[in-house]
Amino acid sequence: MNTQEALGTSRGKSLGSFSWRKIRIPGLHFLISNQKARWALLILLPILLLTLLAPVLPFPQPLVTDVKSSMSAPSLDHPFGTDKLGRDVFSRTLSGIKVSMSVGFSVAIIALVFGIVLGTIAGFYGKLVDRVIMSVVDIFLAFPSLLLAIGLVSIMGAGFIPVVIAISLADVPRFIRLQRSLVLTLKSRTYIDAARTVKASQLWLMTKHIIPNTISSLLVAASIAAANAILVEASLSFLGLGIMPPEPSLGNIIKEGQTYLQTGWWISTLPGVVILLIAISLHFMSDGIREALDPRSRK
Repeated sequence: MNTQEALGTSRGKSLGSFSWRKIRIPGLHFLISNQKARWALLILLPILLLTLLAPVLPFPQPLVTDVKSSMSAPSLDHPFGTDKLGRDVFSRTLSGIKVSMSVGFSVAIIALVFGIVLGTIAGFYGKLVDRVIMSVVDIFLAFPSLLLAIGLVSIMGAGFIPVVIAISLADVPRFIRLQRSLVLTLKSRTYIDAARTVKASQLWLMTKHIIPNTISSLLVAASIAAANAILVEASLSFLGLGIMPPEPSLGNIIKEGQTYLQTGWWISTLPGVVILLIAISLHFMSDGIREALDPRSRK
């Protein structure tokens, strides 16, 4: 076999194991037809639509107070009731969802990008580069993610940006370790050896063979990371370390209603149910993505 045939064989095997076209068209069709993905979309789409359209819909403003309507139970005028200041809990919940979803998807994107880059470098080059990167990763992985996020936010201060950075620093090491393990498995494949024999550059190997064949597993991990980030952000806000009032967040809304669980159960309970639904739907979506991107799951 000459060099051109070897290169063509390596490309064919790489494309055979992963095809961007298959991911975009048949993969998407399989995802939509997946039962778990359908349940996830059934839950997420109405929530996202209400959140995005809230400014133009006839809902009360989340920060507007109405003392006369304070502590009103759920009704047609106030589906989630009102809090002690008469603010509409439903509008505040929609505003909190926007913050929580922004945090979740920002963390997922940051972890995905840094995980792919650093994990690929560590797994592909090995030796000293691998030891340095993985030593830093092991240091971060020695701490539980929530405790690490609490410590980082305590240092950087509360707010949207510090929360995103803190949760990302807790999640990025997991993505780096996952990507490294996938790269170590792939770089010993026959088509990688064939590409090396024809003097393929290391950058070409990583971008054309390694990363495309690992992206499916990382997308599954990213959807799970988004769900976990939403829960961590709610926990930080509940503890007074995340999004600070008066800006509504699902965590600080639950905290504000903690005192009124007996007389105003809806203030904390209904936003808590929303967090639960979002987290469950994102986990369902991760299973749907995994099955859609895994040819072995298709019949």
